[in-house]
Amino acid sequence: MQPAKEIARTEMKALRKTAKGAGHVAVVEVPEPFPGKNQVRIRVACAGICGTDLHIFHGDFAKVRPPVTLGHEVAGTVDAVGEGVTAWQPGDRVTVESEAHTCGRCEMCTSGRANLCADRLALGYGVDGGFADALVVRQSALHRLPDRVSFQEGALSEPLTVAVHAVSERSRLKSGDWALITGPGPIGLLVLQVVRAAGGHAIVTGTARDAGRLQLAKKLGAEAAVRVDEEDLPLRVAQITEGQMVASAFECSGVGAAIGDCLTCLRSGGEIVQVGLYGRPISLDMDQVAMREIVLKGAFVHTSETWKKAIALMAVQAVDLSVLVSENFSIHAWEEAFRRSESGEGIKYLLSPEETV
Repeated sequence: MQPAKEIARTEMKALRKTAKGAGHVAVVEVPEPFPGKNQVRIRVACAGICGTDLHIFHGDFAKVRPPVTLGHEVAGTVDAVGEGVTAWQPGDRVTVESEAHTCGRCEMCTSGRANLCADRLALGYGVDGGFADALVVRQSALHRLPDRVSFQEGALSEPLTVAVHAVSERSRLKSGDWALITGPGPIGLLVLQVVRAAGGHAIVTGTARDAGRLQLAKKLGAEAAVRVDEEDLPLRVAQITEGQMVASAFECSGVGAAIGDCLTCLRSGGEIVQVGLYGRPISLDMDQVAMREIVLKGAFVHTSETWKKAIALMAVQAVDLSVLVSENFSIHAWEEAFRRSESGEGIKYLLSPEETV
């Protein structure tokens, strides 16, 4: 194994946010990073485009610390290791936790909820991320990809962990329960699959622009896919569930009206798990929350334990990640990949550092 300090420093390509504000994103040449103590360098195979990347591009994400390389949904191969690393070696196929830094001392960190640490920083906005030839991460951030999992599927590990955290760690969904999932985007379709893997029955909602995604939701096991711009959603849910309504509602759309849909479709004593982000205050009939004893919860990203559960689902092929990948672009075609990601033409777009993919 070649020690990291003997690896010659070279230049590499990286898609960077170079300054705050709208735009200021470009592929540039930067020095290739070295792994330090307890760090590993990953040669990137591909990385997924997330809504956060789009918000950063438009200047709508206040936490970004430019200049910084974007991308936090990463899969690749271990390329070099730093001092103190014994569990990983070059050639290992891995995916990477997006969490790059926490304080390690606060109540959230010491209770296993480091995702809520006030000092939390993530790849792609706080430190350099995966839209590059390579990146350096802490060795404890790595998870080995199962043999049957491709790099493209591996790049969707991070959004899968968001779904696993929402369903398996934040909700109280039981086998046989009905669940409503508002928004058939990448996260909504992953939440659907985790609900199904847990034995739940799922109803997915969307609008006219989501027609293709709603069809896919049915193929992935949804009991029903409802167009809320055409149908009376509470009536349809009552019909589908034979009057039970749903025990859990997962709001994944980030559209204000959708949380109202969740509330009207819940049975009394049910729960809403808020997964999507709105970026602004919204209104909700809180009297109904009180009088029907609705439980309202948030679900934010993931913990290290969440990753173990997600990798286990991938290993037994309990979820289908490949069907969510619409196209894999070269990093040099990032503008088209970003445009398609925003347009809703597909589901999930990836970037790879190679010139052609």
